[in-house]
Amino acid sequence: MGIFYFSGVDYRIKKVGDDWEFLPKKERDEKREYENLTIRIKRREKKIESDLEKIKELKKELRKWKSDRTKGYHKMVKYHKKFLPSFSTFLGSEDDGNPQWGMWVNIGNKRRYIYIGTVSEVSYQLDLLENNVPHYNKNNRYEDGPMGYYGSLNPTNQNEGDLLENEDFDIIKSKIESYLCDVIRKKMLGILKKDGNLDRFYDTKKYKLKGVDILYDLYKKTPHYTPPQKEREKKKGGRLRSIKVGKKRNW
Repeated sequence: MGIFYFSGVDYRIKKVGDDWEFLPKKERDEKREYENLTIRIKRREKKIESDLEKIKELKKELRKWKSDRTKGYHKMVKYHKKFLPSFSTFLGSEDDGNPQWGMWVNIGNKRRYIYIGTVSEVSYQLDLLENNVPHYNKNNRYEDGPMGYYGSLNPTNQNEGDLLENEDFDIIKSKIESYLCDVIRKKMLGILKKDGNLDRFYDTKKYKLKGVDILYDLYKKTPHYTPPQKEREKKKGGRLRSIKVGKKRNW
C-alpha cells in the first residue's frame, strides 16, 4: 500500500513506488486535482510576492509624485496670488458725438489701456456673436435689415456718484467683460509663460489689441458663423428705409 506524509508546510503528497496506479480511478483523479491545486497555490504565492514588490515600487513612485505635487501646488498658489489682473471697463467722453468703449487692465502697479470700439461697433459685434443679426458687409452702408438687441440699447457715459443708473450701460459693460476679460487674461498668461514677464503686453506699439477684433474672432468660432454678405451696388437717388428692431431672423 502506498505511503504518503506531510513534510512541514509542504502540502504535496509524496508517493512511494507506483502504488497510486493501483488505486481506483476516483482516488487517482482526486489525487491529481489535489496536486494541481497545490501547484496553483504555489504559483499564486510567487505572483503575490512579485506583485508586492511592484506595489512597493509603485508606492515609492506615488510618494514622490505627491511630494512634487505639494511643491508645485505651493508654487501655483504663490504664482496665482501674484497674477490677478483686474479689468475696468468704461465709456469714453461723448464730446465728439461718438462715444467709445475702453478698458484698463491693471496688474500690480502697472496698467495698460485697451481700445474696444465705438458704441455702434461694439453693439453690432455683440449682436453678431449672439446671432441676433446677419453678418453684414461693412460696405453695405444702407442695407435694409434688422437691428439687434444690443444695437437697440442706448448706453450713456456714467460717472461715479450718478444717482440715476443707466441700465443699458450696465448690460453692455457686463457683456463686454464676460467676453473679453478671459481672452485677455489668457493672452497675458501666454506671454508670461513664453517671455517670463509681461513687457511685451505693455508695449502697445508692438502688441496690438482691439476689443472688437477679439469679439469678431470669438464670433468666427461659433457654430452660427457665416461669411459676410456680398457687397451690394448702391442705388442712386433711393430713399433710406427705416431699420427694423427686433430678434426676428429672416436673413
